Amino acid sequence: MLTHPFGVVGRTGTSTSVGKIERVLTEPTQAGDAQVTVQASEKDPRYEIRNEKTGKAAAVKEENIESVIE
Repeated sequence: MLTHPFGVVGRTGTSTSVGKIERVLTEPTQAGDAQVTVQASEKDPRYEIRNEKTGKAAAVKEENIESVIE
């Protein structure tokens, strides 16, 4: 997955990260290495993605996922 930083509006000029989806979150739960509670739901899922460069995991909104890399 190619993702953008959290809360980025208008992706021009922002950095990207590459990682692998570990879990699809569809209910409020703790996620990522920091175990932050995310307000995921069936209508607004979050994706727990492990960054290939840093090895850290974080929950990401679908809108911040740029593309799927095979």
